[in-house]
Amino acid sequence: MAVTTTRRRASARILTAFALTAGLALAVPQSAAAARDDAGLSAKAGVTGGAVAVHAEAWAAGRAKYGRNVTAAEAIDAFWTPERMRAARPIEESPEYARAMAKGTTAAKTTAPQAGAEARKPTVIPPFEGALGTPPGGGASIQAINPNFPSSHPTARTSGKAFFVLGGLSYRCSGTVVNSAGADTVWTAGHCVHSGAGGQLASSWAFVPAYDDDLANPRPFGTWSAVSLWTMTAWINSSAPAEDMAVAIMGTLNGNHIVSYLGGQGLWTFAGTVNLQNAFGYPAQAPFDGGNLLRCAGTSSQEYSNVWTETIKIPCNFNKGASGGGWLLNWDGNWGLVNGINSRVDQLPNPTIVASPYFDGTALALYDFTKNM
Repeated sequence: MAVTTTRRRASARILTAFALTAGLALAVPQSAAAARDDAGLSAKAGVTGGAVAVHAEAWAAGRAKYGRNVTAAEAIDAFWTPERMRAARPIEESPEYARAMAKGTTAAKTTAPQAGAEARKPTVIPPFEGALGTPPGGGASIQAINPNFPSSHPTARTSGKAFFVLGGLSYRCSGTVVNSAGADTVWTAGHCVHSGAGGQLASSWAFVPAYDDDLANPRPFGTWSAVSLWTMTAWINSSAPAEDMAVAIMGTLNGNHIVSYLGGQGLWTFAGTVNLQNAFGYPAQAPFDGGNLLRCAGTSSQEYSNVWTETIKIPCNFNKGASGGGWLLNWDGNWGLVNGINSRVDQLPNPTIVASPYFDGTALALYDFTKNM
């Protein structure tokens, strides 16, 4: 379960990257200046991403709080006050999300029938407990809408809310810290970092582990700023539901790498379509308020019975705000293996299912590409 904590380094395996123009980009030593791509590898892995921009309002907030020499991370921290976090809209309320979902869902339903899930030996990345360890008295939690985890609980501190700016507006999603060699990866939905076909990459992207609006300090482990964002090229080009997944590479906070400090959940690809899944996220539409980490548990199945679209579903009433939260397979009440993410629901309000991309070679390619960053 050990994880190697290394400084980010330049990667010869950078795929398709682009510089952002919506604001000044953070320095990303390992990846963002990635004009020198291996075309063959890019076609194979299909990952696209780049450095996170800091929008003008965040820079202004940073200068007001930290002075003229404010860093990008300080600017993002200054911008995302508790008040702005509460006011941020769930990404599901954005016009970009509605457009991407309509385009992707139509494409999925009209896809020619394919074979079922590819039978392939699973790839399992174990979880890592981090410097904070696993507190005593853990174990399987009873199924409940709100597990009421303390912020130190492994599932709570490796889950959190993501905050970002798209089209000049502030939005929020959910996400999960995942074990990796670089010790800096947070997994979320593709639409939580990029608005899909015809869209743009998010700016001023921040992650708050164990966010809890009931606490005097809703950010018990601080605000971590992303230095680069990566998603699948098929999501960016065509809003493909099967590729609605993304990784945010987080900068260090107080000298700590997020996985090394908080721990990270594991990852499982090619696990099959029928499994008991535990989904986590921050739904924000009534009867939920977006302030607490919630859990659904159910058996996954192929999303559509008559066509294999590389997507799976579970019965769950998660709604707006839960996008990007992780599905944990073999969850023991503390740790598990990310085997899906909250991508979309069947209807709003009152959803009955949550769908996820099936974690096959696509998820493995995204993991392999970002694990050393």
